[in-house]
Amino acid sequence: MAKRPSSIDRLDPEVRDWIGRLRDQGRTLDEIIAKLRELDVEALPSRSALHRHLQKAEAIAERLRKSRAVADVIVRRLGDAEPDKATRLNIELMHQAVFDMLSTAGEDGEPVTLEPMQVMLMAKALDHLGKASKDDVARTVAIEKRAAEKARAEALQQAEAAVVKAGGPKALTPELKEAFKAMLFGQSNG
Repeated sequence: MAKRPSSIDRLDPEVRDWIGRLRDQGRTLDEIIAKLRELDVEALPSRSALHRHLQKAEAIAERLRKSRAVADVIVRRLGDAEPDKATRLNIELMHQAVFDMLSTAGEDGEPVTLEPMQVMLMAKALDHLGKASKDDVARTVAIEKRAAEKARAEALQQAEAAVVKAGGPKALTPELKEAFKAMLFGQSNG
């Protein structure tokens, strides 16, 4: 049987947004309900429904704060670690999340059991995580390669400009230009 949406969840998104903003301003339940009456909300939620909704929202916000704090600590510890370590960490975190999900008891106190489709979807998520990290490494390498090529091109222009400035326009011979390219790019015409 599908779970029925709460009276708050059935409200217009704008009204739910108002509720969140008012709570963020530190308003009480009674003040929020008064504001909803002012806005002439058709299906005014009960005080208890509003309280449950705000408790749920606060619990989610607390979990997000904790998650961000953990992520900040991990990022600081990793520092400029090579992508391979970050990839291994992400995979380990996913394994831990799966373990936590499977080891927590269901509503009736029984262990959580998964259908074959759920197991397949988790395996697929792990596979996608691995592919995403591989793509991230390839993207990082490509960015670093472009940055290095740009730096070499700028160095070539600066070297040529310095030769022209020091020796005049005829000082930059084709041979000198090729020597600069060979030094900076490993290229030569010979």
